[in-house]
Amino acid sequence: MISQERLKYLIEVCNSQQASPVELEELDHWYASFEQDQDLTSRLNADEKTALEQKLLGKINSRLDVPVYQLKWRYFALAAAVLIIISAGIEFYRSYTSNNEAPVNAKHKNDIAPGKNKAMLTLADGSVIDLNEQANGILASQQQTKIVKTADGTLKYEGGSSANNENAGGGLNTITIPRGGQYQIILPDGSKVWLNSSSSLKYPAVFLGNKREVELSGEAYFEIAHDKAKPFIVRSAGQFVKVLGTHFNINSYPDKSPAKTTLLEGSIALSENAAGPARKMTPGQQAVLTPSGFQIAAVDTEESIAWKNGYFLFKNTDLKTLLAQLERWYDVDIIYDAHAEKRFYGKISRDVKLSSVLNMLEVTSNIKFRIEGRSVILKN
Repeated sequence: MISQERLKYLIEVCNSQQASPVELEELDHWYASFEQDQDLTSRLNADEKTALEQKLLGKINSRLDVPVYQLKWRYFALAAAVLIIISAGIEFYRSYTSNNEAPVNAKHKNDIAPGKNKAMLTLADGSVIDLNEQANGILASQQQTKIVKTADGTLKYEGGSSANNENAGGGLNTITIPRGGQYQIILPDGSKVWLNSSSSLKYPAVFLGNKREVELSGEAYFEIAHDKAKPFIVRSAGQFVKVLGTHFNINSYPDKSPAKTTLLEGSIALSENAAGPARKMTPGQQAVLTPSGFQIAAVDTEESIAWKNGYFLFKNTDLKTLLAQLERWYDVDIIYDAHAEKRFYGKISRDVKLSSVLNMLEVTSNIKFRIEGRSVILKN
């Protein structure tokens, strides 16, 4: 078993990015032994786990004298698990779960619930369907295609094909996700799209001709059904993404941030316009659209799709980017005028209330927050 002194040393060299491969492997092995211990967390819901982490992080700072906020996110859990053992934290855990109450910061008593599935569907004829108010089942029919809301809240197009619709006309449908929302859609060709908050997707009820083309604003994760004869094209924020069948994420919110395309499986070709030269990507790469063109580099893809998998993941994330995510998911306005250079590491569920995320940020920085209605005030 790793001693407390050895643990402190390993965390410090990891912090300073001076850990050798052997030392990192030692940390990973130690972390894995606790990660598999389901007894420590099986009885906690998302808010309770967050509250427990917050208490443990404070203890880690004082007990190990290590600036935990600088650690890679995965070692938050490592250090917390180790502290449970070396400081008899299991007893604390048991007393905490028996009370079954998560501490609430007084200034966060006006809490805000996380986002959920909600969206508006605008059909080609201009009619609007609020998907939140509709029961499961067939919502409408277009060009021999049924538009269905499934039991799990997915919007699905069924029954249509280009073969039996060659003479059909058709405009575009639009699914719009507000702040505080998310939604999944299965397109007429079977492709799956997960849409994040403040996003929209335009698409036809049936893909006609020799291509499948959609238009994205905001962020979405795509799993494209393979069709060699019909490439799939996504237009978004001044770029064209062309694929045959693959998994990728596009972040193209209409603000000052550059569009980012992250490839997980397959291959895609990027261009700045329909006729422009294309840049090809391979899995594990991310393309950032800059004024001088696409900058492509290898990245950790987990961070790009964390939202789709149900959590926030911050890895050296700047404050502006972090707060923008919170604004969209919790449908709040965050007011701040400083701390722009601060960067954060951490992982937390998107299912927790806003105060849980704010408390985590407060523990790992000197920033303080106050919730007022649907506004969040940031201060020293």
